[in-house]
Parts: sequence; C-alpha cells; structure tokens
Amino acid sequence: MVDARHSKAGSPQMSWREVLVIHKTLRGIGWESLLVDRGESGYRNEFLPDGRIVYPGEGLRGNQQPTGGNRILLEAYADKRPMRVFAREGPNRWCDLGKYRVEKVQYSWLPPERRYIYRFTLTPELSTDYESKLWL
Repeated sequence: MVDARHSKAGSPQMSWREVLVIHKTLRGIGWESLLVDRGESGYRNEFLPDGRIVYPGEGLRGNQQPTGGNRILLEAYADKRPMRVFAREGPNRWCDLGKYRVEKVQYSWLPPERRYIYRFTLTPELSTDYESKLWL
C-alpha cells in the first residue's frame, strides 16, 4: 500500500481497467505514464519522505539498456516531459498520483546483483491549481 505522502488528496481509487484505458500498456512504463508498487512487480521503487520516487529501470536480469521503457524515461528526462504515475494500492486498486517529472537519471552498479541498472528520480509536478495538487 502506498502511504499518505504518496496519495493525492481526494484521489479516488481506480480499477486496473480504468488505469489501462489511460496507461495503454501492460508494461510498467508507457509513453505518457508509469506504474509503481511496493515490490509486487519484482521492482523495488523507493518512496522518499518528500514525495519523490526513485524508480528502477526496466529489466530484471543483466545490465539494463537504454531501450524500451528506459528509453521512454530517458527521453522524458531530456524533453522535460511529465509522466502520469499510477500507484498499486492492492489487488485491482490503483491511485492516480498525478504528473511527475524525471528529475535525475543514474546508471550505476548494483553489487548484490552484479549488474548496472538505471534509477530515475521522479518529482511531483507542481501545479498552479494548488488545491488539486495538495499532498497529505
């Protein structure tokens, strides 16, 4: 379950079907959105106290490459294009966390797995509509 720091105030729960209409792919990284969870997918997202998310790159074996979902996030970083983030809160329960920007990209050695991986730091996008982006 995503804690209160990472749930948008008043954000209704969504079913997977509702998320899929917007996300448009079964993969974790889509062209305009991405999915986060607490490890159910095999990826270890890190939820920081300030609302940022450290999102691991795509690929569970071998060195991650700048292809597929990683390429999408690298392009979003270069273009400063926001990505909508959906958080899994339980079976068939999702929450729209709003838009985030890729603030930082790291490609580093992960000693326990003996491979290189991407880490994308995602920052909530600020809105001029303060009430709609109020975080608990």
